Amino acid sequence: MKLCKAEFDCVGNKFLRLPNVQRYDIVHKTEDGFVAQIEMEDGYEFLLNAYVYSQVFPSTAIELIGKKEWKDNCSVIISPYISERTARICEQNGIGYFDYAGNCYFSGHSIFIMERGNKNQNPKSNKAVSVFETSSVVSSLILRELLLDTSKEWKQKHLAEKLNCSIGQVSKVINFLKNNAWIKQENNGYKITDIGTLMKEWSEIYGKKEKQIYGCYSLEQLSVIEKKLVYLRKDMGIDTYLTGISGGVRYAPVVRYNKLYMYIAPEDIQEAIRYLELKEVTSGANVILCPLDNEAYIKDARLIRESMVVSPVQIYLDCKQMKGRGEEMAEAVLEKEILNGKG
Repeated sequence: MKLCKAEFDCVGNKFLRLPNVQRYDIVHKTEDGFVAQIEMEDGYEFLLNAYVYSQVFPSTAIELIGKKEWKDNCSVIISPYISERTARICEQNGIGYFDYAGNCYFSGHSIFIMERGNKNQNPKSNKAVSVFETSSVVSSLILRELLLDTSKEWKQKHLAEKLNCSIGQVSKVINFLKNNAWIKQENNGYKITDIGTLMKEWSEIYGKKEKQIYGCYSLEQLSVIEKKLVYLRKDMGIDTYLTGISGGVRYAPVVRYNKLYMYIAPEDIQEAIRYLELKEVTSGANVILCPLDNEAYIKDARLIRESMVVSPVQIYLDCKQMKGRGEEMAEAVLEKEILNGKG
């Protein structure tokens, strides 16, 4: 492995700043890193085994936890970028780490180093973004299928056939989930795991893209508008899908709502506004129409008490973008539906 100055400096600079460290020297390079010798102020010396990775995933850290040779030696990992989740796993299990931004953790030989919050100025492309982005429709459909029944074990071939996509597309998502320790291979296929963390990280990337919405106001009660939506479908052939808190209460009635959120085909929005006798407003809206520009949003939508409602997964993603009661609803739907295999 070809090492550059950054790998040596990101570790050495941290140790040499400590008042009880007298000397830090690189002893020799190894196949996957280097060995450094550290001399303490009292004359005590120890060797530090540094393992350099071009990329470190949560699964990398989890694999290291069970290795006896790792526990028996004073070892650290070095990578250009280490995510917050990977860092937490390392810290909780006593694995030292250093990244190029200066984030680090080390505990041993009467030394404790921890630094967080330094932003990586040149992070490598984040594969989580490419899989979680709203533009990655096929990846989104694969994730949603896996979350529909979290107790089910899937073979990649069957997933591809079910969703009419390529094995390569399925493999991309499976590998991403494996790297992040969100899926495990069982006897009969892959099974999703650590769902809460997966959904949280998905919602954070999902929320980065601002959605176009049509804010409207109606003098009528929301329950009346909900009934009108039934006739909008029957009379005009226009489908709407409740989301947000107004959709979430169909799964987990934990909070009250004073706004209706719904997905609707972009070409049907103006017709629906006329039929429902709504008025477009810039503030004070109680009916929010969201253009349905991604078919993944309504995957696994279901009819509940005469209203079409998006899936629990979509409810969670949308509600997590609403602070306060929205987040409360998201967590309730996660607990009641998604974690119980009804996503």
